[in-house]
Amino acid sequence: MNPTGKQKDQRGTSTIELVVVLPTLLFIFLAIMELSRAWLAVNIVTTASREGARTGVVTPAPGGVFDPVPAETRIDAILTSANLSTGAVRSVTCPAPCAAGSQVQADVQVTFNTITPIFLPMLANINISRSSIMRYE
Repeated sequence: MNPTGKQKDQRGTSTIELVVVLPTLLFIFLAIMELSRAWLAVNIVTTASREGARTGVVTPAPGGVFDPVPAETRIDAILTSANLSTGAVRSVTCPAPCAAGSQVQADVQVTFNTITPIFLPMLANINISRSSIMRYE
């Protein structure tokens, strides 16, 4: 030992520690980031299905013929604003005749794709689907 109390053969120890710890920290960071993105996508799809059902129940159905276009347009607007519209499947239905008390159902399905498929292959393609049912007013 030298007078400062440190051993002379400690050169390069911090580099080895960095090489050992950095991949673990990088994996944890990417996992947190991707799980946060997936959770955000789930919340956006949930909101889109609720908004679609709500738009469907407040849109008048002249003569009992339900028109799903305004509700599907609202779903598309929400998914497009969040960049989730690619490959999205959506539908809004109301049994005929669509009268007061009928149920309007909005279904939305989106495929979530990770931006780091090499590190997190389990999140490569996850189908997120949500359904909302509201009473026609």
